Amino acid sequence: MRAVDPSYAAQAGEVLFLDYATEAQLAAKFPAYAPPAPSRPTVPKSTVMARVTAAGKMAAAQSALWAEPDQFAKWFAPDQPSVNCDDQATVAFISALGLDPAVILAP
Repeated sequence: MRAVDPSYAAQAGEVLFLDYATEAQLAAKFPAYAPPAPSRPTVPKSTVMARVTAAGKMAAAQSALWAEPDQFAKWFAPDQPSVNCDDQATVAFISALGLDPAVILAP
């Protein structure tokens, strides 16, 4: 199956490719093109909470979150179910609990 309708006629100045363009094809046709930045790895907050609980640190985490309103808001925002694995504030938070961020925040 082709990505483009074969009966489609290009408009003036429009560039068509036979199929989905590769990064190299886009760069060749459009010198200002830059590929999108790679997405940062994330981990579901529920996974982080389960790992913190399994490590016996949920009470400490809860107390720390209540003491830090910005962190509390971040962790309980319903529209953001995941956290970036390399988020500096989260890494610091997990470290302050005495846990290894590389383990707790692993994707």
